[in-house]
Amino acid sequence: MAGARVLLIVLAAAVALLAARPVAATGGVAGVEEVCRSTPFPDLCTRTAGKHAEKYKVVDAVTVLEMQVDAFKKRVKAARRVAKQEVKTAAPTPLVRRALNLCKSYYLDAGDNLGACKRAIGFRDAVTIRATMSMVAQDMQNCDEEFRKAGSTNPMEDHNRSLIEMSEICRTLSNMVPYEHTH
Repeated sequence: MAGARVLLIVLAAAVALLAARPVAATGGVAGVEEVCRSTPFPDLCTRTAGKHAEKYKVVDAVTVLEMQVDAFKKRVKAARRVAKQEVKTAAPTPLVRRALNLCKSYYLDAGDNLGACKRAIGFRDAVTIRATMSMVAQDMQNCDEEFRKAGSTNPMEDHNRSLIEMSEICRTLSNMVPYEHTH
């Protein structure tokens, strides 16, 4: 009986996901806006993906997800540069310097995970996309935690918050990726 209930819940969730998926949108910025409306941060989604939208005649969740991951990688690289600069110019305490250096490592890890995510998009592997986005969000949270341990304000806090929001956008978009079964 419990097994049947779980199966019914999983089936209902799958139907809800399929019903919520935009199949294909119009092209350009209007298409990006249409897809981004389904994300938790539609304005951020549109701003980051909309920059390159005009080159697409049709925009769907996969296209927006690819644009998001590309923008995400650029922001992670920028955050790493800021952390590197903070180490040099802010003359931090040893604990803050340690936190900044760990954050730089977390940003490298995030970049690796974004590369894996980009490959997973090509395979329409939503599970891997969600997993890599969860790991990226965890890297940002780990960075924030290092500053809490150091008892200091995190100069990377705004970057990390934006990156966590982008990971939520990507996780939501991954639920809209149609699975392609090939054998």
